[in-house]
Amino acid sequence: MGFGIFIFWFFTNHFIFNQVMNWWEPEAIAHQKLEVFEVGILAGGYSNFFINSQNGLYHFNGRAARLTQTAELFFQKKIKTILLTGGSGYLFGQEPSEAAEAKQLLLTLGIPDSCILIENASRNTYENAFNSKVFLDKNFEKQASCLLITSAYHMPRTAACFRKQGIAFSPFCVDYIGEKTRFVPESILIPDRLGFYRWERLIKEWVGYGVYWLRGYL
Repeated sequence: MGFGIFIFWFFTNHFIFNQVMNWWEPEAIAHQKLEVFEVGILAGGYSNFFINSQNGLYHFNGRAARLTQTAELFFQKKIKTILLTGGSGYLFGQEPSEAAEAKQLLLTLGIPDSCILIENASRNTYENAFNSKVFLDKNFEKQASCLLITSAYHMPRTAACFRKQGIAFSPFCVDYIGEKTRFVPESILIPDRLGFYRWERLIKEWVGYGVYWLRGYL
């Protein structure tokens, strides 16, 4: 009984989760300090193709900032070209290519077709890195300056995969989950109804990191 109460308290305590997330997520870099990069490589995983809607609009999951903030970097002239890497992340079914679908949205936002490259065969982070390396070697005569863009909590695993493939890049985190520390009752004492969901995302990422390490992807 006491252990169950402790588990509930721990995983619904926003203050504890926030400290762990701030430790895990890499430090933020102000976009104003960025140099100009030839290619911004965006890791996939921001779309939801299962939304039950026929309105013809683009549907995101909770990681939409990966794409929207990449577009923002382009309009701020921090990246010259966007490389969208990501096909269907599912082993079964006929889900559309995420990169191909996202390209259409970026075109709608006003980004020129010539500034959008797609690699649409990847199904996971390891394949994002492997296929990006092949794509870059094939399409650029010399090594392009690359900015790797993904969610902050996902960056440690993503960056390790890209380094393993020998890609030279600068990491740029978006979609932060960690917040500024607040010593207030609602953060320290009141259970957070989203606590288990947030911990599930982080623990899943830790498990993925471990599996990739065991398989030699990192």
